[in-house]
Amino acid sequence: MTNESLNIPHNETFTWLQPGAWRKPCIVHVTMVANSRQALFGKLTHNGSEAVVEKTPIGWALINQQRKLLEMCPEIKILADKVMPDHHHIVLQVQRTMPRSIREVVRGFMQGCKSEARKLGFTENLYDGPPFYRVLTHKGQLHAMIEYVKANTERAWQRRQNPELFRMHRKTEVCGLLFTSMGNHFLLDWPDRQLVEMSRSASEEQIAERKKEVMAAAHNGAVTYTAAISDGERKIARTVREQGFPLVVLLNDGFPAEGSPQERFYKPGGTYFEACSKGMLLLMEPDESAFVNPVVKTATEETLRQKAEAKHYAYTYIPVESQRYRFVALNEMGRMLVERR
Repeated sequence: MTNESLNIPHNETFTWLQPGAWRKPCIVHVTMVANSRQALFGKLTHNGSEAVVEKTPIGWALINQQRKLLEMCPEIKILADKVMPDHHHIVLQVQRTMPRSIREVVRGFMQGCKSEARKLGFTENLYDGPPFYRVLTHKGQLHAMIEYVKANTERAWQRRQNPELFRMHRKTEVCGLLFTSMGNHFLLDWPDRQLVEMSRSASEEQIAERKKEVMAAAHNGAVTYTAAISDGERKIARTVREQGFPLVVLLNDGFPAEGSPQERFYKPGGTYFEACSKGMLLLMEPDESAFVNPVVKTATEETLRQKAEAKHYAYTYIPVESQRYRFVALNEMGRMLVERR
């Protein structure tokens, strides 16, 4: 389980449809990246009220190719699109079964864009590689897809204004533990801290009571730490964020792997992006070494033992690789960060 409330694009479900299914009705978010992330398609600027992309001739060629795509494939509808300086997004809806697969259609679209770029004098390969496909798989994902594409320009502008807040830091050390992190690192230095940890079985009344306590402390200047795993933890974290208070979130597998293609353009998604841009969020994913740190391991195993005894059954060893161990370990790390002096 990941911190789904963070709505981090890296963690969205990528579903590879069976070959025949690519021709059938589906909704696909396609991202195409410019060669070496060059700003071939436009220039990011601000007109005083909103961020905009002033398209280059190649950028306008992409728009023209989209029109041709719709003319050639009447089975397809474009639900959202956005040309960015170094990449472009299209959310495509296949409304009825097509003679060609959506991947063949996208490949033809990209070939058309390349041809137009050559006419404009760009002789290199227009794209960095194959497109990224994100397929609609569950309720609520379509709205997130469309909003993500629509807000792309504003997010890019905010990242430019606050580059340090969106820089991924590998090997951030706190309490002798290593983390991958992104956001406002000054939050770690704040002296007043509180941990939000709640059982999965907590009642709505218990969650509401704990929320009152947490918000009172936040009003008085405390920075809230949480792994945002249980329903109660996520609800309280959401309230802290929505009311504009600082939040430190411990992630389980929240960042792309070092050296992966996603690493270089990773960013928090959804509403957490805004919190990050305002300096009110710090995301921290423990290094694997943190999970086997002797202090963390001892505290985690003791907590697991207590949980077992509270339910009247004998404690048996739980491997470090298991989700149960890791979720408890995240909370123990959070406790270490909050209680440090």
